[in-house]
Amino acid sequence: MAPTSPIPSTHYDHPVQKQDRDHNQDLSPPLSPRSSTTAYSHPSSPTHSRHPSLSLTTKLLSFPTKLFGSPNMDDAEKGNAPASASGSISASSSYPASPSMIGAGGKNTGSYFSAGGSSHGHGHGHTPAIPHLGLRRRRLLAQAIMFLGLLSLGGWALVGGQDISEVFDGWRGTSIESSSHEYFDFPPPIPGITLGMNGTSLIPTSPPVPPPAAVAHSPPKAAELAHIQPQPWGHALSSSRLLNGLRAWPANPPYDEESPALSFLGHFADNIYNIGPLTLPEYTDQLKEFVHAGFPKKVAETLMKGLEKYLGDDDAGAKKEKWDAKKTVWQTDRNTRHQDSEDVSSWKDGKAREEGWNWNLMTDAKADKWAKKQLAGSKMLDVWEDLPSGILRSDTLRYLLLLLEGGIYTDTDTTLLKPPSKWGQGARLFRNGAGWLTDEQKQRLDDGENADSVLGKPSVIVGIEADVGSREDWFDWWPRPMQIVQWTMSSAPYHPIPLQACLRILHSTASAIDWAHENKRVVNILKDQGRYEDAKKLAEVGVLNEPKNGGPVGVMAWTGPGVWTDAVLGYLRVKFGLLWTDLRGLQEPLRIGDVVVLPVTGFSPGVGNFGSQGPWHREAMVEHKFAGSWKNGG
Repeated sequence: MAPTSPIPSTHYDHPVQKQDRDHNQDLSPPLSPRSSTTAYSHPSSPTHSRHPSLSLTTKLLSFPTKLFGSPNMDDAEKGNAPASASGSISASSSYPASPSMIGAGGKNTGSYFSAGGSSHGHGHGHTPAIPHLGLRRRRLLAQAIMFLGLLSLGGWALVGGQDISEVFDGWRGTSIESSSHEYFDFPPPIPGITLGMNGTSLIPTSPPVPPPAAVAHSPPKAAELAHIQPQPWGHALSSSRLLNGLRAWPANPPYDEESPALSFLGHFADNIYNIGPLTLPEYTDQLKEFVHAGFPKKVAETLMKGLEKYLGDDDAGAKKEKWDAKKTVWQTDRNTRHQDSEDVSSWKDGKAREEGWNWNLMTDAKADKWAKKQLAGSKMLDVWEDLPSGILRSDTLRYLLLLLEGGIYTDTDTTLLKPPSKWGQGARLFRNGAGWLTDEQKQRLDDGENADSVLGKPSVIVGIEADVGSREDWFDWWPRPMQIVQWTMSSAPYHPIPLQACLRILHSTASAIDWAHENKRVVNILKDQGRYEDAKKLAEVGVLNEPKNGGPVGVMAWTGPGVWTDAVLGYLRVKFGLLWTDLRGLQEPLRIGDVVVLPVTGFSPGVGNFGSQGPWHREAMVEHKFAGSWKNGG
């Protein structure tokens, strides 16, 4: 037995409708009970014919009638169903009768099924009609259903069985497995185009994850942030105040990667030296400019005479000041606590005193008083007062003492092994004097005269601290692969080497001041952005840190052996053409013009590196005990 179909036919055989079709009138059902526009009407053709594809609209519009009967039909129970004389639905109704409700003889049955039990030619026997509800009852029923639904949702929320939002999400059919674009109501992205900034899409790719119960990195309280401050030094200082009137420090010349390096350590080892001016005229002009701009007038006049003496056009080695012309041994300390130690006594009461050397200890208080007197009103006094650490002042003081006083400087943890008069004896001449000795001097030397008789005593005596050889890890231990000792050194007054060391310290101080201002700016920016951990880490970086640890210059290159090494090699390069590799493997004193360089054993015996011999060796002049007081506060 085939199932019955409640779908009405598209064409009507109602007498009234047939009469209307004969008059080319459109009896399509209107869109609403009060609308004159029908579902089949066309704005440009009032008499267009129906199309079979529009039967779905008829089905949808007739759904209320199929379910409850005609919307305009009065309650059948009251017996108020009107009918025309011909048995059709009353003309007052805007809806035509459904074909399935037209019984035999054109009588409206009010049902999808005819009284005879046939529908669209399918016989089904007798089927009872669907009960009809009046309009008022339907309204009451709908209101009751809505009230019960709202009441159920409210009770559900109060009991806590499920979040209301989850209920609505369930109605919408959304879930974690849903598409992220559907979840966030974003359109799918256009291929090849990023919706966002700086290449970062602003469209979420996954549903939001609820935050954890306990926030791991909550913003610190104001009291906790108060201590996150950048290191304080340098904020009230100005680098332009130091650099005014001075030319910029020249950068190292570029090197060709294809060209061979000076040693197998590579171009990095060659370029680690802060070379400075490359020609003697540039070197001389730079120092003269510094003398006029950096020192008091009376001191500047004396320094200018020294520059003429050492950088003038006179014969090499002639008319120079002897390194021991002023026999003073300088030592520095915080106070007098070490003045009676065994090491200090070797200088104060030993062999040096026997040769007429005077001993002078500069405590911190005494050194500050001396500097303010010698440098009053000058840039160098500003540098002295601006230095942020005692070790930086201690280093700078030794250069100033050699520059303005002359003599020997040595640390309090060194022991004098041989009298100063033995230092540098029997020195070998650099390149046998080629390129820097006059013909007369060469002839006198060839005739057997002593070098000190021909050239005069040297003006500067220094020693090698480090000669790293083939060690590839040298930069982890020493700032220079060939490094000059800074704990013991000697010089005649007004020499260009300690003068340029002071100029290098001035430029390094200016660079450190600029770094301090930038450090403060970045720390404050990080705090404003809420990046407190980053701000704290940056604020912990101090001005004395090495550049590899975030600092500006580092003690070694600011005032330590790095700057002293560069100053010594800078002078020897422009005056005599010496390169740092010319000092490698040195086993005996080497004389280059007015400078004598001792081998590692000279001032560093017993260090166990670089071919250094023990304190008993004939070349051992001073022994360093490496107390390291500047590091441990001792």
